[in-house]
Amino acid sequence: MAQIELVGVEKSYGRPKRGHEARKAVSDLSYVIEDGHFVSLLGPSGCGKTTTLNMIAGLEDISGGEILIDGRRVDDLDPDKRDLAFVFQDYALYPHMSVYENIAFGLRMRKVAKDEIDRRVRDAARRLDIAHVLDVKPKSLSGGQRQRVALARAIARRPAVFLFDEPLSNLDALLRDQTRSELKVLHRELGATSVYVTHDQEEAMTLSDRIAVMSRGRLEQYGSPYEVYHEPATEFVASFVGKPRMNLFTAKRGERGRHVLPGTAFGVESGALPEEIRVGLRPEECDLRRPLAGEQPHGTVVAVEPLGNVSDVHLTMGDVEFLVRVPGFGSYGVGDAVVVDLTRARLHCFDPETGRRLAVS
Repeated sequence: MAQIELVGVEKSYGRPKRGHEARKAVSDLSYVIEDGHFVSLLGPSGCGKTTTLNMIAGLEDISGGEILIDGRRVDDLDPDKRDLAFVFQDYALYPHMSVYENIAFGLRMRKVAKDEIDRRVRDAARRLDIAHVLDVKPKSLSGGQRQRVALARAIARRPAVFLFDEPLSNLDALLRDQTRSELKVLHRELGATSVYVTHDQEEAMTLSDRIAVMSRGRLEQYGSPYEVYHEPATEFVASFVGKPRMNLFTAKRGERGRHVLPGTAFGVESGALPEEIRVGLRPEECDLRRPLAGEQPHGTVVAVEPLGNVSDVHLTMGDVEFLVRVPGFGSYGVGDAVVVDLTRARLHCFDPETGRRLAVS
């Protein structure tokens, strides 16, 4: 297997012109992907995650920094010298070849012995439940089967590193969930170092040992799924990771040295915090109830979205929009006055200028 290290890796496009820098797609990426770990590069379209994967693969030259595999610098090596296997979004299968020939192709190019090729092809096909279609051409397969063929081709190679570029994005929701589970089991069996590009946070959270959250070519946070969800390093991570999205709003220092949340009596002890901060609360950690006699409600229900086992209740609290996820179908309707109970909620505070997480005592 292999450890991958990125040290100040950058990628720029175009030539600098007078008064203008070249466009940076990736800036100063530095982190370590441990041997045998499954790491997801997570972020919105255009954040630089596929560019990063391509640089690891050798499909893109780096503009600065270093990429090391097991301590050896590889950014000047051709892709075929890096001992990597790439699974593409569009499968990249040869239409004129059978499934068997597609899986075997890379091994034949490396002049692996015929008996060994046969053993590896059949073992990979068995693992991915496609042994019954080895003689079939790709055009006769479903999308899920084609993706399994692409995975089998990579597995048969037995590389030090697997690279995945949004491999499940072309599948329907049910098949995507099924294949994701299979991929997790497969990784556990193989124990190979894997780097996985996705914009789907559920994929990243369920598959990964570590997640690299990216935005605008920069690393926002590199940590475990728990850390990324419960201790987001920036406001961007807090807003991007989590379904439904975190409630985020501005709180200003009020009387008695507290930052009070709009529409509520709940506040943050100001301490050394800035005059104005950004505050985040997870909808699933908040609770709703009806106001007691004489109690001032915090907000008014403006929409309810039943989702089966839970419902998302949208409120307005003054000029702030707020979301609470409640169990079941709930008992609230549009126009109901409600009180928000934050007893279970963990408060997340961020600097409005830098977006970085603030420590709250």
